[in-house]
Amino acid sequence: MSQEPVDLYTILGVGRRASPADIEAAYAAWQARADAGEPISEQKWEQVRYAHDVLSSPQRREIYDSLVSETAGAAIDLELKLSTNSVPLADTPHVLYALLTLRPRVAGGERRRPLNLALVVDRSTSMRGERLTQVIAAVDLLLDKLAAEDMLSLVSFSDRAEVVLPAVALGVAAQSANPETAAAWRDPRRRLRAVVASGGTEIYQGLSAGLGQLARGATEGATSHLILLTDGRTYGDEADCLRLADEAAARGVGLTAFGLGADWNDTFLDALVAPSGGQSHFIEGPGDVLPHLESRLQGLGAIHARNLTLRRTWPTQLTLRQGFKLAPFAQPLPADADPIPLGDLEGRSAVAVLLEFLVAPQSFPTRFQLPFEVRYTAAGGAAETAGRSAQVTAQGRPTTDVPAPTATLIEAVRRHNLYRMQEKAWDDAQSGRLDTAAARMSRLTARYMETGDLRLARQAQLEAQQLAHLGAMSAEGRKLLKYGTRSLMGQLEP
Repeated sequence: MSQEPVDLYTILGVGRRASPADIEAAYAAWQARADAGEPISEQKWEQVRYAHDVLSSPQRREIYDSLVSETAGAAIDLELKLSTNSVPLADTPHVLYALLTLRPRVAGGERRRPLNLALVVDRSTSMRGERLTQVIAAVDLLLDKLAAEDMLSLVSFSDRAEVVLPAVALGVAAQSANPETAAAWRDPRRRLRAVVASGGTEIYQGLSAGLGQLARGATEGATSHLILLTDGRTYGDEADCLRLADEAAARGVGLTAFGLGADWNDTFLDALVAPSGGQSHFIEGPGDVLPHLESRLQGLGAIHARNLTLRRTWPTQLTLRQGFKLAPFAQPLPADADPIPLGDLEGRSAVAVLLEFLVAPQSFPTRFQLPFEVRYTAAGGAAETAGRSAQVTAQGRPTTDVPAPTATLIEAVRRHNLYRMQEKAWDDAQSGRLDTAAARMSRLTARYMETGDLRLARQAQLEAQQLAHLGAMSAEGRKLLKYGTRSLMGQLEP
């Protein structure tokens, strides 16, 4: 049988540092799943048995590990594009953009990892009616889209949390040795229908319970991820929520946050997902819940590398002003973090990041290296690094041999500036600079027209009119423009 040694730990479901007892426990878990009646193909069993035979033998495992270290190499390629590699001598700072693109070294080499997924759903009073009905219907449909080896849990929350469906592998859910878990999963749809909207919104309660379910379902080789869906603002527990998000990221748990409707705090949800390099997004109407959930789940099972982080290796002449992830989804990055979390390299797309630097004023001709370093955990569990550097020259006279920035980088900068313009318009409106905000919105209308997005252009025009007549922007318009512009950024081909 042809085997790929780098996959043996993942096949068995253990990490590269697994002890002999861990290996035997993982193999016993596979046997228990088969005894419980879970359908496991003969090909899969052959892989599991082979992985156990190799990893349970100290001599064979040592040979295997040495072969992997010699042949694996780095799993990721890092591509670097600069807006220029030459800056002028000047008394003022110069703006420099860098576009980083991370791709798997071997295309199509990802393996589907089992998911350990927690869905945390707001059931406060504001979710009553179609919103909660559509959310529950979407969760119902997801039950049939996940694999038998995937772990799933569902938590609903208002001012307290309830575990609606405890964490368990879907293939053996109804046969769980835990009586309460087995009872819940014998008729999961009845449990879903029993969720009733009531109470206030305390996101900390839902997050805490959801992370507890993920800890219960955590296994080596699985992708642990929490998806939060809320339509309101949490009450007084923001700091506790952010602390939980930091702790979850430190354990390798990813986090996605969806806001439904117009009344939730977008700044808070951005901060909540930042430590794990996750995604926050706007769901405009209840009928859009399922497509958003399906889209987010698309890449989670197929992971090339996990926990990508950008180290702050650039020289002191440069200050990072802003960072933005463009792919696989558009999301602002915490520019002051060290390191900067980029999330996972998923099977659906490369990871593309746009960085905006300020180069300090240069009085004398000089050259300096601009290095970038991304650290990550490869599919087999090994810690690896991808790096790339470029040379930047400060000189008095412009030279003709400076390469022009690529079309992709130019368009990325244009759309980033568009995003920043709508953010500034909102800040102006909030600060009472209504004329300035309205003028920005009028300019945005023309800029959106240039992109071909007529819906965003019409919304910007409406907001300009509302600012002129009512002195405020609408909450719904704010989110449509913010997340619509993010979607424009995410449409770029990395």
